[in-house]
Amino acid sequence: MLRYYASENGVLKEVDESRIDEAIWIDMVAPNPDEADFMRREFEIDLQDIADCLDPNERARVEVADNYDLVVLRSLLTSRATEDKMDTIPVGIILTPEKIITIRIGATFVGGEVTADLKRRPPLATKEQVFVAVIRKIIRDIVRRIRPVERRIAYIQETILSARRREVAHGAFTLSNSLILLNTSLLSNLNAISMLPKLRNLQTIKEMSDVMDDIENDVAQLYEMTTIYRETMSNLLNAYEFAESNQLSTIMKTLTTISLILILPTLLASLYGMNVHLPFESDPNAFWIVIGLSAIAVAGLWIVFRLKHIL
Repeated sequence: MLRYYASENGVLKEVDESRIDEAIWIDMVAPNPDEADFMRREFEIDLQDIADCLDPNERARVEVADNYDLVVLRSLLTSRATEDKMDTIPVGIILTPEKIITIRIGATFVGGEVTADLKRRPPLATKEQVFVAVIRKIIRDIVRRIRPVERRIAYIQETILSARRREVAHGAFTLSNSLILLNTSLLSNLNAISMLPKLRNLQTIKEMSDVMDDIENDVAQLYEMTTIYRETMSNLLNAYEFAESNQLSTIMKTLTTISLILILPTLLASLYGMNVHLPFESDPNAFWIVIGLSAIAVAGLWIVFRLKHIL
């Protein structure tokens, strides 16, 4: 699907294909082969670059081609984001001398949402301003998803060391895996953003340069934050494994102790079940004598184990 956006008084308005010349932003969302071929013919975009941007595993990078510049960043897939699970997808941003073209697998946001969550909405009259707005939108989506993670980790930390730890075990492992993927994506984004000055089709002024520096700092802070969260979750999962192992050891120790306590009654019952002459065999109270000896043996061993703090 192709969407075309033109600027009217600094505000992006969606227009139809007949006004493609006026559009400063073309948004390609899961394009079909005909749409990809149209963009190839219209803007001389290499089909391989389009295919790369649609590859879910494509890393963030910057490339300078003959007719355009290509920037690939990892964006949060908001439609699948849950409390513990976070996925990212590549967003390809192509800069031509006159337009900005984005290529995505899914519509994580549309033109009206690029600045909708900002109190002060900057004007979007040039492709450079749209370029910065798109990058900032990608970063803001990640920031909003990262903010609740600290509270989630605190809850997991409190629960995972208690008897209810199995309630959050699945979520903890899912969150840990998500943080690893997000941390890796932010690192590749940081490397790509640091290479933006190499772009030939991006005309930057001092104000825009300052904004790009702020974006780079924001991504660096997000990377450091997710690194800390990632290490924290790793320590929590190690604590979970230690707690589970300790509980298993306690269970095995208890079972072993019970087995030892039952050995003497079993031995006495086995002896008196043999077809040989044994003490008290002719006594009419022999059964109760054996039961009494067994009870004394069990009680004695139980007292010994209690005194040794084994039970």
